[in-house]
Amino acid sequence: MPEVRDDTATGTDGQPAKDGSGERDAGASGNRRRRTLGPAWAWWGGGAALALVAGGIAIATVNTTVYSPEAQVEDYLAALAAGEGGTAVALASSDTPELAPGTATDLLRGEPLISGMAALGELTVSTGEETADGRSTEVLVGYTVDGEEHSTTFMVEKAGRDWLFFDRWRMAEVPVQSVQVVPTPLPAEAASGPLTASVNGIQAPLVTEQGQTPGRSFAVLPPMVVEAGFESTYLQAEPTRLIVDHTAAEGTDTEADATEPSSDPLTLDLALRYTDSVSVEVNEQLDRFLAGCTEQKVLNPAGCPMGYDTVNRIPPESITWSLAGDPQASVHALPAEGDDPTAVAPLEAEAILSLSEIDLMTGEQRTVEHREPFTLEADLTVTPEAVRYTPNVP
Repeated sequence: MPEVRDDTATGTDGQPAKDGSGERDAGASGNRRRRTLGPAWAWWGGGAALALVAGGIAIATVNTTVYSPEAQVEDYLAALAAGEGGTAVALASSDTPELAPGTATDLLRGEPLISGMAALGELTVSTGEETADGRSTEVLVGYTVDGEEHSTTFMVEKAGRDWLFFDRWRMAEVPVQSVQVVPTPLPAEAASGPLTASVNGIQAPLVTEQGQTPGRSFAVLPPMVVEAGFESTYLQAEPTRLIVDHTAAEGTDTEADATEPSSDPLTLDLALRYTDSVSVEVNEQLDRFLAGCTEQKVLNPAGCPMGYDTVNRIPPESITWSLAGDPQASVHALPAEGDDPTAVAPLEAEAILSLSEIDLMTGEQRTVEHREPFTLEADLTVTPEAVRYTPNVP
């Protein structure tokens, strides 16, 4: 006989279920399963979406801070401010700069570099324009020096990505600038050296050997303030500043030798002038010269601009020379280049001669006072530590 299947629902104790509770239990069980699975899938899906959103925000944040084009320039500026020129060179070029012979590197490291950066004051770094292909971006650095606004522009290029998400940037090569500090106008005799100026706080020789062209070149990484001054006993130059900015050219060829010093060196002129000691020393030498003339008890003092001629007899002990007033030499200020840099104005003075004169025919003796105006011209030589006043007397 075929098997008869009893589809009657039974309870947990094996007895038939009452009042259709089996159907309700089954329905309830099914409903419970659906309610449990539904929220779980929703949680995982929402979490994944939030993770993607958060990840996108994090990537964007890192790309605008740590991996931004500005960050590369900020690292470069930080190296300069710390006096670490070698690090700055590594960030701004791929090769060690080849400097022209005689170029000093004092401003590329240590305190001179720190001083030059500190003079820029507070720096502001901002993003400028992108190139048309989006591969390069200008980064602008602004600063104010002595109340005037200045800026330097760097080009920063995309160099790939790190970890698939983060942009990698590198600075286009920044050429090393050449700044020549030149004392002007420099008297020829002062060019025999030594001549040492203060450049960003260090003592730097501008003339070291006789015949050497005055001035010295310094390698500089922009932006930078180069401040130079000169002080000696007889020559000085007030501290003068030169601001070295930089503007990145569009389409800079990074394969070109941008590490070569700029073909157009900048010049920082030190405007030399005499110290007050020059006039003092000149007049002391003039006084000694004139005193040597007035002390001679002769009618025509040797090497002097005055004299007296007579046919009468003059007792030597009666001769007395003096000068009217207190003659003072006037030293011309250092003129523009091309003129004689050292000169003293002709001295206008008057000599007074008092003597006894005896007439040879009659023997009569009389006292004579002779006044003789004269013009005294002189040559002047000035070096940092010496002055020579040389009267021109026939």
